[in-house]
Amino acid sequence: MTSPKDAMPWVGLYIGGASLFCTLAMAVDAIQAIRQQKLWFPCKSFTINAASVTLIAIAMKLTMDLTTEMPGFYDKQAKYFGIYFLFTMLANSLPSLGLMGDKELLVNIIALGILIITVIVNMLIQSCTRVISLTSLDMIYLIFPVILPFSIALMVPTSKSIIQHRYAKLRELDSTLCKVNFSSKELRRNVKKCWMMATTGNPQFVIACSPICYALGVMCLRVAIKTLFVLVDLFKNTSLTVLWYGESDYKWSVLIILVIQLFGILVGSIAPIFRCFTAIEYFNVSIRWSVNHLNVFKVEKYWTQRLKQWRHIHVHSRIRGRHFKVVFHSFKNMVLNACIALQATFVVICKTICLVPKSLFIVLSWCCYLCTPLLERLKEEPNASNTNAKSEVEEYTSYVLRIEEDTKLSKWLLRNMLSSITRLLHELEKKDPTNLFKLLEKYKGYNGVLEFDNDQVPPLHAKENQNAWSLVVITLTSIALALPNIPNQIVNELLVGVGEGLEFVRHVEENLNANIEDLVKTRKASRRVWTTLESCCKWLRIDLRNDAYKGKTSREILQWLGDEAIKVVIQFKKSRIDSLDHSVHRFVSANSMYRISQTILLYCNDQENWPSDEEIFELVISMIADVLFACFTNLPRVITMKCHHTVVEQREDDLVTAAQLLGKSKKILKILKTRQLPDIDLDTMAYIDRWRVLSKNQILNAGVSSVLI
Repeated sequence: MTSPKDAMPWVGLYIGGASLFCTLAMAVDAIQAIRQQKLWFPCKSFTINAASVTLIAIAMKLTMDLTTEMPGFYDKQAKYFGIYFLFTMLANSLPSLGLMGDKELLVNIIALGILIITVIVNMLIQSCTRVISLTSLDMIYLIFPVILPFSIALMVPTSKSIIQHRYAKLRELDSTLCKVNFSSKELRRNVKKCWMMATTGNPQFVIACSPICYALGVMCLRVAIKTLFVLVDLFKNTSLTVLWYGESDYKWSVLIILVIQLFGILVGSIAPIFRCFTAIEYFNVSIRWSVNHLNVFKVEKYWTQRLKQWRHIHVHSRIRGRHFKVVFHSFKNMVLNACIALQATFVVICKTICLVPKSLFIVLSWCCYLCTPLLERLKEEPNASNTNAKSEVEEYTSYVLRIEEDTKLSKWLLRNMLSSITRLLHELEKKDPTNLFKLLEKYKGYNGVLEFDNDQVPPLHAKENQNAWSLVVITLTSIALALPNIPNQIVNELLVGVGEGLEFVRHVEENLNANIEDLVKTRKASRRVWTTLESCCKWLRIDLRNDAYKGKTSREILQWLGDEAIKVVIQFKKSRIDSLDHSVHRFVSANSMYRISQTILLYCNDQENWPSDEEIFELVISMIADVLFACFTNLPRVITMKCHHTVVEQREDDLVTAAQLLGKSKKILKILKTRQLPDIDLDTMAYIDRWRVLSKNQILNAGVSSVLI
């Protein structure tokens, strides 16, 4: 490289890389949406944030370039289609604005607005200087991106508050939604009810079904068709050799940028076009619906409500003098009135764009609606699966959240939503944790919860951390692994079974034990110990299956584990770095090992004859099973809590977790329903140390099967 011009192809490659990254992110969102049958295409990978705005800015570098001469035809094509690539990216990612809080929304909209205005100004300068020629239609595609984000952003907070209000009202009307029930059938119904509420109340879904997204779908369809023809012509009629050397300083990189951005337009257009069909399907066919949607001049209140609220808010200013204050507030109201008019006009324009396809759809829908009874008469027998699907849709229709009270979702869309959660539950029910069930067969009641720690064991430290479900299970598993004369196959099955059980235990701890600092430390310690135990059969760097320990009796092994734990605790006492995480975690794990190993030693010493290695192993395994079963009594409560996340943006993700828990734990819940539950309240049930203060009679007494949270 002898001059800056020689570096321009590599700058072009950088632009192509950013364009490719944006294209791949949009492709990932499209693939995930199709797999999950969410044809309103929620944004997960490609959302509007600091990173994506930066990538878009890099991808637009060629389009905004004012200094480099671009004399070639395809050089100008690369600039020209950069506008459409920007439009497609915005159309693709706009629903992600619904996931943001007010502050985050403001910051991202300002950043995006500055970028879009910069692109438009640069393109207008190039148009005026005849670098590229823009038609009036191209100007629309330039102006639309300026208004789009601001228009959606003004609607998001109001629509969220409306949906949240209706969600809370629906929860109040149906008390069964908040009831903890051990019946997997009832939990399944509740998950489906909450799924309908979460999906239809998802801010991304609300935006995707709006007239703005409908208009974007129509516009993206035109862009995609135009791009497809250009792409075919590029590979069919053009010599790639000519393109490779190029006529501008960007040389061969122009070809890379053009091809990537053309493919990016096609990939990015998938979501807006499908959202267009989703918006069509958003409503049921009726005369009232048809009339309302042909009335393009009807602007719903939630589009302008936020601006109207700002108009009535008194702004404290440091302006002195009554006359100047009056002028200031009059100017403020005038600006806001202009914004309200602009917002309403933009919504009307979007509805007008949608008028022709919507009119065609209404005609087709009415034809189908009128022909359906005739087609049903021709059928000899009704399809049982279709009948069941229809009845299921009708059952959950009342749990649909609508931003407009007089609207109804189409049955096709409702069936699609229900089938996604039903399929997820069905798939997970097939994936039984077989090794966990083998382990749970050793369950002998909840006595193991009381017996794993004996009060006769003297404490090693004045301040002892509270026990956590996971740490007790992991410590008992470590002892089982260290015992002699246990076949490796049984050890491996135990590790897999405990790992499967810990997946449920962690959900219980994270949801019910999250606010107690001691338990948080204990939970972190258990995770560190389990990582090395599962992969290397090591407890605090001590290899539990080492050949050096072969020949030792179970009594010696238990005493040795206790002694090693004492060493760690003594080391912790001597050190002056108590605040270090690794030191605290080692102390917590060692204290648990000391108490449990000494408890088992005391138990064995109290027997007439010292138990065999297999008998001690069975004792430890039964304790693990008892502790796991006691912990699993909290699963219905956790599943119910996951169904009702207070933050609307996280509600759907939490429901997926609830469905996963329910699907995997179906057999566990079935077993729990047949067993006697402890006569204790839900809060006591959540903590293992509270179980330990109960008497055996309380543990064994029958309890309630369902109570309110």
